[in-house]
Amino acid sequence: MPREKKEAKNFACKFDKAIFDKLEEFCRLSGMNKTNVVERAVEKYVEENMELVKEVAKRL
Repeated sequence: MPREKKEAKNFACKFDKAIFDKLEEFCRLSGMNKTNVVERAVEKYVEENMELVKEVAKRL
């Protein structure tokens, strides 16, 4: 039974070569794809910084 496709949006960006090389190495070693790694990293970053951003936005 095939997995249900999740709703998605395209996101294109340029990476510094050194960072991209680290990403590729991580993916090669972990077996994860780049999309999954970047999604998880962005989600973690946003979760860790959202309250700070909200506080700063209130002051503006």
